[in-house]
Amino acid sequence: MGQIFTVNLAGSSFHFQLIKLQQIDRVVESQILLQGTTVTLCKETRGDWKQKESSNPLIKELVQAIGNSISLRYRI
Repeated sequence: MGQIFTVNLAGSSFHFQLIKLQQIDRVVESQILLQGTTVTLCKETRGDWKQKESSNPLIKELVQAIGNSISLRYRI
């Protein structure tokens, strides 16, 4: 995929690259590259986006903003 997205949150711009997007049963998993770190985001059907890894946690608002950006682009 490799597309670069920009999300603006609290006056800051965050750039991330979508590496992989897949659906396993009813869970959508999105692997992204954010500030040199690979992060996996998950979304259950009609649920909120959550970070899969517990190391280097991102703030919830950033996870939601990134997830919403991916959802709008790929109609998840």
